Amino acid sequence: MSVIWSVATLACAPSAAFGTIKFLWIAHSFGQRQSACEKPLPMSLRLFSQVNADSDLIEAWLKHYLRLGVDWFHLVVHGRPEENEKLFAIKDSYPITIEEIYQGPFPAPISVDGKHTTEKKQRLDALLARYTGQWVLLVDSDEFVEFPYPDVRETIQHLESANANLMAAPMLQRLKSDGSLDSPPVIEDPFAIFPLCSVDLYRRMGVKAEIFKFPLFYCERGTELAEEGNHYPPRGLEPKATGIIGVTHHFKFRRYISVRLEKRVNSPHHWRNDSLGFQGYLDSHSKRLPLEGAFLYSREELFKRGLLRQVSATKSGCRKSHAQCIADQKNLLTSASDATAPSRNGKPQALPRATGKRIVFVLPKASEFGGLERNLLELLRRLPQQLPHPTVVCFGQDIISDAMDQDQQWRVVVKCRKEPQSLWDWFRIIRENKPEIVIFAYSCIDAFPWQAPVAAMLAGVPRRISVQHLAPAWLPPPIQVKSPLDVLRRLIGRRARNVRKLKMSARISGYLSSTTVCVSNAVRDAFVKAYGFPARKTVVIRNGFSHSISDPSQVNGASVRSRLDIAPEEFLLVCAARLVPTKGVDILIRAVSLVLRQGVSCKCIILGDGPLKENLQQKVNSEGVWDHVFFEGFQQDVRPYFQAASAFILTSHLEGFPISVLEAMACGLPCIVTNVGGNVEAVRDQVTGLVIPPESSEAAADAILYLATNPDKRAEMAANARQAASQSFDVEKQMVELTSVILH
Repeated sequence: MSVIWSVATLACAPSAAFGTIKFLWIAHSFGQRQSACEKPLPMSLRLFSQVNADSDLIEAWLKHYLRLGVDWFHLVVHGRPEENEKLFAIKDSYPITIEEIYQGPFPAPISVDGKHTTEKKQRLDALLARYTGQWVLLVDSDEFVEFPYPDVRETIQHLESANANLMAAPMLQRLKSDGSLDSPPVIEDPFAIFPLCSVDLYRRMGVKAEIFKFPLFYCERGTELAEEGNHYPPRGLEPKATGIIGVTHHFKFRRYISVRLEKRVNSPHHWRNDSLGFQGYLDSHSKRLPLEGAFLYSREELFKRGLLRQVSATKSGCRKSHAQCIADQKNLLTSASDATAPSRNGKPQALPRATGKRIVFVLPKASEFGGLERNLLELLRRLPQQLPHPTVVCFGQDIISDAMDQDQQWRVVVKCRKEPQSLWDWFRIIRENKPEIVIFAYSCIDAFPWQAPVAAMLAGVPRRISVQHLAPAWLPPPIQVKSPLDVLRRLIGRRARNVRKLKMSARISGYLSSTTVCVSNAVRDAFVKAYGFPARKTVVIRNGFSHSISDPSQVNGASVRSRLDIAPEEFLLVCAARLVPTKGVDILIRAVSLVLRQGVSCKCIILGDGPLKENLQQKVNSEGVWDHVFFEGFQQDVRPYFQAASAFILTSHLEGFPISVLEAMACGLPCIVTNVGGNVEAVRDQVTGLVIPPESSEAAADAILYLATNPDKRAEMAANARQAASQSFDVEKQMVELTSVILH
């Protein structure tokens, strides 16, 4: 593995007569070598490197970056003199300053606790600290960056025009035509010696090694490397996305590779396991590399495959694809004093007389439309017409009215209220509607306080129903008693008090409800076994999907891919979830990053909104996957996205029985889900999708890799998923059961 990391810094300078000035400067400087303490001309494009061998490539590497506009090389030399003999022999023929020379073992962690704190990182960080307020090019000496524009300067100009502060350039492994490791002692033209390119060579060798690179970024005060190289965006700046993408040609597998691998294997370096994997593959394959998937290099081919990418001159600002924002939420509806005269579009609306039971649905406070609300709309569509107009009570913000169809907007009364703070507030809200049936739709175990079911009982509501949409977290085990103090903690400690409070509130709901409806067996088991709900009053009615999900859409999947610049053959994930902690979207983002770093092409669309949106966008930037993960916001119609996708994924920490999974299955998507809640009741592992442990980015990445690289198995799962959804999760059957429980 090469160990030259280079930093090329560009100070703004006029471009006129640049070639002449550069020639005169180099000619003069060769006669009088600068010492390390002297400063080059301020117009210089500087390059910093830590050098350790790469003697066969070093001169070709220097020439490559000189052609791209580099003026001066600042080098830190590491290793024995004989390892860097070629560099010392040619240093007076190139604009090079040797900053320092040191020896020691292969760069490894300085301390056990800081695996990314190495001698190499400390020296590079010190160089970055001296050249702030400039663009920085960070590369390895066996890495030849190819830019989407003719040189570094023009690329930087386009990055600045796009308001970006860094450029991604994932690695492209270079191979000989026969896959051998033989190469000349001195390589003058590595592009000719190694004509083949491979995007996923590491994966084909069975090694999960990093391939992401961020060789060009703007160095601000406080900028430092995330680790000892450029696999991640640097710390100290907020990455700003752009569609400009380069390529890092990696000439790793050459005649000296065995010596390099042995050196790393025998070091405490945190990437030694990667080297063990490479070594094992080469030993078992007669020192030959796999040629499957490789293609012949040409600049035109890189553009054709989307590996090199420019941004058109008409675009400005950071490139981050988003769907058109949904319409603003409606203003809060009628106040309590207007409760007897509900309004539509601001005008009082008289309600025709009807017979039957008055029903009130109570929704928890929420700011995003999700599966709970969709399930409610399906139920409202199927309530008998002779019933009085049902009422939906929500708190703080009305997120339900905009999603209603025209018939629902006529029949359903939506009242938005200030969130109740006391038992009396709850009693007044329920009493003013005079319901005969009240239904509390729980988004989580503590969606409503204990005062809500108590108020419904005190208001004289004959039938009180709770619908539990999410499996509660299992209660922590009691403290083990090892001392008298532990006895007190177990009885009155903070954890004991919190558990008691949660269980009491939940049990009040369970005992005061006529019926508790759970959306999966997992949800029911948790409430009955952990929280003591009466088993005889707790039933399971699973969610279902509407057949409209498979109806033709005005916007098809191909147009979604085209708008987001996703090629038809690219593997595309879709996730539909609220952006809240329990959905584990951060796990998904990290998993996509891990997949990309193994050389497998993968894009991901995230549908949904929530309080974590900004944090998750920052996560996307910090992982460097802004051109691969797209936040499309909440979508009323998810069909175009499901039709565009190759697979569905949901990395939740807690679940009930997610409708989005059922809809994805109905659209013929294999599903990756975590083993929580009712997920395993919907998805059969290895049959209709893959079931993975929760809170594991590595497991999610492995599942994504499996589906992305096994198209035949993916197609088989897709067919099974569509069949299972149509046979087992029909919303009509579910709604008949739910209506029967509510009305009888």
